[in-house]
Amino acid sequence: MFTQHIPRTGKPVGNTKHTPAVRFGAALGTVALVSGFTLIAPVAASAEETTGASYAYAEFLSGDVLGTDLGNVAGLGQVVATNNGNQPRQVHRDPLTVDALGATVLHQPGGLQLPLLDVVDAGVVNQYAEADKNGESFASTGAIQDDGGIGIGNVASGPAGDLTLDLDSLLDNEFASVLTDLKLDLDAVSARADGNMTSASGDYTLADATLSFSSPAISKLTSKVTSALSGVDSKLVSLGGDNGALGNSIDGILDPVLGVVGSSADVKVVVDADLDKAVSSLLKGSYGNGGVSFNLETGAVMVDLETLLGSDLNDLPPNTELLTDVVVNKILTGISETVATLADDIVDRVELALRDANVEVSAKLNLLTAQDPVQNTVCRDIRVPIIGDILNGDSTGGGLVGGLLGGLTGGLTDGVTQGIIGYTTDTVCDLVDTVLPDLRSTVDVSIIGNVDDLINGTAVSAKANISLLGGTVKTGLNVKTLIGSLGQSLNTSLFSNGGVVTSLVNSLNTGLVNPAVTGLLGNNSVATVLRDLVSIKVNVQEQWTSTGAVSGDMFSETAVRMSVGSGLTTAGLSSAGGLLNGALGQATAAPSFASTGVATLNVARAVVGPNVQTVVDPGCTENCGTGGDPDGDPDPCVGICVVGDSDFLDLPTYALGGQLAYTGAGVATLLALIVALLAAGAYFARQGYLRTHPKSEL
Repeated sequence: MFTQHIPRTGKPVGNTKHTPAVRFGAALGTVALVSGFTLIAPVAASAEETTGASYAYAEFLSGDVLGTDLGNVAGLGQVVATNNGNQPRQVHRDPLTVDALGATVLHQPGGLQLPLLDVVDAGVVNQYAEADKNGESFASTGAIQDDGGIGIGNVASGPAGDLTLDLDSLLDNEFASVLTDLKLDLDAVSARADGNMTSASGDYTLADATLSFSSPAISKLTSKVTSALSGVDSKLVSLGGDNGALGNSIDGILDPVLGVVGSSADVKVVVDADLDKAVSSLLKGSYGNGGVSFNLETGAVMVDLETLLGSDLNDLPPNTELLTDVVVNKILTGISETVATLADDIVDRVELALRDANVEVSAKLNLLTAQDPVQNTVCRDIRVPIIGDILNGDSTGGGLVGGLLGGLTGGLTDGVTQGIIGYTTDTVCDLVDTVLPDLRSTVDVSIIGNVDDLINGTAVSAKANISLLGGTVKTGLNVKTLIGSLGQSLNTSLFSNGGVVTSLVNSLNTGLVNPAVTGLLGNNSVATVLRDLVSIKVNVQEQWTSTGAVSGDMFSETAVRMSVGSGLTTAGLSSAGGLLNGALGQATAAPSFASTGVATLNVARAVVGPNVQTVVDPGCTENCGTGGDPDGDPDPCVGICVVGDSDFLDLPTYALGGQLAYTGAGVATLLALIVALLAAGAYFARQGYLRTHPKSEL
């Protein structure tokens, strides 16, 4: 390759006299260059050695369980990367395994021992921390790749980044009657935080979050319904008895007719309704929609929080509380309303079954009635002898003289006797009882039809055969009279206020609906636990000034924070503990549980610093918010600035060891000054050159 050489010597063109302006411009340019390189040299040298300290910290599981700081639990581990600004990029990664959880026991006062595995069950996860000398830091943990990127990476076999928090053992026994088996299942959870010399951003992933629990208040559906239906069956039997309302409706018509024989018919009314079959299809056990599913046999409830909220769990605003009053009410009111609706459906099915139920009525009587005897006068002729004197034919003496003498003297006593001298006829009458045969009375009533037809005055078949006293008494009874009376009684007994259907409603309210409502929404209920004792926050972003071993302005991104305790407060961050607490100190004005809380669990937490002055969303390219918009309008890309304050605070920036970190703003200002000086020198030099070098005419 050839180049043309241009001689540096030659004949000058024009005047070579230098004016004062030329000399001033040249001097100014020379001063600018000398000053610039003089000032830049230390900065450039410093930039080559250090341009800012950085810090990164990642831990998948942290917090406090029953007073035990999980940061001090062997086997959980954390990864930390620090750079004082004079070191090459520091990278630390750790695939966290939780096999040690099964052997880890949290010892509590009073002899209480709680295996940590009873609280936490996690899949294999990664932890990654990176700190560079240019002030940039990066931390991530959870379902991440080997380079720290969020996503399902090849970390190990098993469910990467999945976690189950079993909170049942952390609740007081006073809630055991309304809530058991409280768990939170998190799928593919991870968090990352990125920081540089002035700002930080956080991001997280959460494939799914499922809250599950069991409530005895909504269990044993079939037995509760069966008990209520058994009460209905018993009432139907009672109504159809001889002394029941339905039996009396028949007796009320027959008894006045049967008064002549002084007896009543034997009445039976059978209402045949298979109520269990009518409602069996409703008792399927599993119910739910809109993200809430539950089993009314076991009492198990599963809440798909993503479906329930109707939004992507990966795109929630910072510090979003999932278990707000609105969400809890939606969960529990939905279950309660389902139970109440189910009870209404059961009542409707039972009413339909009753209206279509077959009714059979029978009234029987077979009676013999004795008749009073009849007295008749019976007369007969009898022969009555006539008694009279009879003369004796034997006398003493003879002749006329003897006879006369004998008659006068002895014949007066011995010659005459008493005897029947004849007969006569007499009529005799007697009263004689005549026995009459018994008179038979019979009743044969049969009515068959369904309830609705009978209420409307019709029947499939009906007869009323009545014969009294051998048919001697006419009744004039029409079977339609019996049907009308029965139909009215059916309507009143079954469907009116206070009838069978009403009793079913009361039974279902007492045994099914009220326990569910009270257990889910009453005092010391499931609502009490979910509203007041449990908190689930997603995309927890916090910013604070650390006064610990690592001083500076820190930012943390926590994918999920689960807290269990006796009340919420904002009196301090109990979730920062162990290594993180010792290094970074306490954060202020961050949501947490008070000392009365029993557990605070941070799932996938990443921390960066120590130069964080503002916090922006990962997709932001500039500092947003009311402080960064000339019009004062907030930019939608802002994630969070400082907890509890909507404005960006001018926070001091510290590096490790207390060295002030260099910022890009200082270097830029210096370069701008140098450029201005050079520009001014060049201008004056150009003006001098034009004056001493006139334009050629050629």
